[in-house]
Amino acid sequence: MFFNEKGILNIDEMVADNASFKNIMEDGIVTEEEVKAQSDKVIAMLHDMEAKYGQEQLAEIRSLLAETSVLYAVYNFYSIQNIDK
Repeated sequence: MFFNEKGILNIDEMVADNASFKNIMEDGIVTEEEVKAQSDKVIAMLHDMEAKYGQEQLAEIRSLLAETSVLYAVYNFYSIQNIDK
């Protein structure tokens, strides 16, 4: 589900197994159109969630999105910092 057998967040595997990611990466090149299409897909999913879920559920989703984005950002900063070492 969310974690592998060692208890580590399985996000890399989730991304690698995702049909959208596989389709975008099929030729090894990410185009502006592919980024736009993926952005549009995510926005549509968020609009669908807004229509389906109550305020409490939406607050949890917003919190998860924010914390996941923070994790992504700080991991990238951490990786860049370690390039010089």
